[in-house]
Amino acid sequence: MKRNIVMTTLLAVALAGLVPSAAAAKKEQDKYEKWIKEEVALLVFPEEKAEFEKLKTDEDKDRFIELFWAKRDPSPGSKVNEFRDEWLARLAHVNMTYASGVGPKGWRSDMGKVYLFFGPPAQVQGGATGVRPESSGGSQMEAPAETWLYQPMPDLSLTDAFSVVFRNYQFGYELDQSTPQKIRRAMEVFPKIIVFNPDLKELPMYKYVLDESSPEGKLIQDFITTGNEVKGLSLEWAPIYTRAMGGSTYVSLLVQIDPGTIDRKKLKETTFFGRLKGEGEEVQDFLTTVRVEKEKTDKVVMVFGFPAKPGKSVLYLGAEDKDRENPTLIKADLDVKDFWKGELDTSSLILSSEVVTKPKDEAPGAFSPYVTSEYRATPRWGSVFRANEDLSVLFHVYNAGTDNGEFDLTIDYFIISPEVGYKLNPQTIRAKVAENQTVAGGTQVPLSPLKPGKYTFKIKVTDKVANKSIDRTAEFAVE
Repeated sequence: MKRNIVMTTLLAVALAGLVPSAAAAKKEQDKYEKWIKEEVALLVFPEEKAEFEKLKTDEDKDRFIELFWAKRDPSPGSKVNEFRDEWLARLAHVNMTYASGVGPKGWRSDMGKVYLFFGPPAQVQGGATGVRPESSGGSQMEAPAETWLYQPMPDLSLTDAFSVVFRNYQFGYELDQSTPQKIRRAMEVFPKIIVFNPDLKELPMYKYVLDESSPEGKLIQDFITTGNEVKGLSLEWAPIYTRAMGGSTYVSLLVQIDPGTIDRKKLKETTFFGRLKGEGEEVQDFLTTVRVEKEKTDKVVMVFGFPAKPGKSVLYLGAEDKDRENPTLIKADLDVKDFWKGELDTSSLILSSEVVTKPKDEAPGAFSPYVTSEYRATPRWGSVFRANEDLSVLFHVYNAGTDNGEFDLTIDYFIISPEVGYKLNPQTIRAKVAENQTVAGGTQVPLSPLKPGKYTFKIKVTDKVANKSIDRTAEFAVE
């Protein structure tokens, strides 16, 4: 093979978030329209609504929605948003309960709004036990009033027990026209009161905390106390870094387990647990069950991950089989990459022997660096390939410069060994992107021209707008 051989690039570089079908796009549009016009219509501020309606990409809209709820999260340190969950539960209730009649229905009705803002009443008197009756249609007979009794709500300046009265006017139950101003005022200020984190600009990194009384929690505490590793399973691991949100990095761990004498069926689902201890008091726990990836090998390969703050950390990594037996717990240093410095950068390079198109009806799962919106790559432990296989290389580019919202990148690919070096076809990417949007890149080359041995795959990313370039490498071998 000649030194200047050019191998054909087969896998086109694509922007993160590929163009969906017309039907899928309409479904997504309907989802966002329903969110802004129904789900949060009583909560969203005019300036927030205007900002949301200017957003163009689904990625930006999803991030806006996440940040919207994060600002209204009474406990931003956990993944559970009690207010959001309660609001959506109340919304479902009022849309089902107050769905009849000829006047405003569901969350648009007076009963619906009061229930959403104040919650279920402590007691209901009169009326039709909270179910909207059909309109009396102009009848001279007036249906009985319905009164909802509530305990004090000091946060809304309702310091004493209070009642809300509904009367059945021409089009069904509505707020009594003589409702006290303090109750009407409480309904007006509710959207402001529930913004617990008004200055939040980035999504918080949610923390999971292991129960110290759980088997996994006890193992970690014993390890920290004694320093003794537990080796029930024989495992190896390697980190993969990608940019997450809110200044954090997503740490994926590619893990290989040697079953040894353990029944392989017990490892079809393996539970990984542990703790990432950063500088100072920063601690991130994790606990997740992972299925085996499809790879033809005597050993088991899996991928899982968690968000983490950039910097030097200590990793306590544990694993146990599906019966929660044969636990392993080891300790290692981990230097989590920082993709938030504003400098041109890339994720870790992913090497795979197989990239397939995802089924259109595949349900979304947990984040994996091996999965994009359209493709799924098969993890390969050790990056050792056969000569009859193709080598696929996948990555993301971060912080590319833009000119009028458009970036201009050239990506050069190389395969290098101690004896020879080969240059592959370069790729040029020009497209308009939203702020902080990433670029997904990749290539696929046949390995049949290569002799058995060790190689380095190198990419060179050149940002023509910012006049900067970076090199990234990954080792692999052909057998």
